[in-house]
Amino acid sequence: MEERLKQPIEVIFNDDDFFIINKPYDCRIQNYPNATDPSVESILKEQFPHISKFRNVHQLDYATSGVFVLALNKKAAASASLLFKERSVKKSYLALVTGHLKEQSYFIDKPIGDDPNHAFRMCIEPTTGKAAQTQVEVLLRGHYKYKEEKTGIEKVIPVSKVKLSPISGRRHQLRVHLRSIGHPIIGDFNYEDVYTDTFRMMLHAHEIMIPLPGKSLRVNTKDPFIALIE
Repeated sequence: MEERLKQPIEVIFNDDDFFIINKPYDCRIQNYPNATDPSVESILKEQFPHISKFRNVHQLDYATSGVFVLALNKKAAASASLLFKERSVKKSYLALVTGHLKEQSYFIDKPIGDDPNHAFRMCIEPTTGKAAQTQVEVLLRGHYKYKEEKTGIEKVIPVSKVKLSPISGRRHQLRVHLRSIGHPIIGDFNYEDVYTDTFRMMLHAHEIMIPLPGKSLRVNTKDPFIALIE
């Protein structure tokens, strides 16, 4: 088990209804039978034994870190789940992508469907795919220095840090859309043509705004990539 998954999970907001955390990267949300690695569920149960149940209201990929919302009761869970389903929740992500994007912003409007050649991946599917839109804003261009996990060889590659605002919520949407414009996310084993063998996939859920009845709940996390670009 990695040492970082033995550490307490950062809580960035909590009240009587919601518990919002900064999810670690490479960490499952729920426990699975016979699984030995920690999950968000198992870590929180150990960290907060007095809380009887955490209720999931949305999903975040295993490799993605950042803002993750849990409800503490049925009413809050139903309310938030409906807002996610209706796409009333606004989310933004940070990512490091390969290369230097030419433009300062992009609006990607490309339908996404299952990849017929791979059981796990999604792809741009103009005929049968579901509508998907992502706003991309370039925040910084620079270089990323890293050592390959397997070989230890030091490399330096051009990268861009981007802010991503998904309008729809398709599976792997951000990863597929960025690949489609020739700038896949660094460390994304499934969508980089030439895999960057670094310590993690560089995608982070940075901010969320939930328009709850009577109030709007807005929370964000620190930028985990701030020291990675030269």
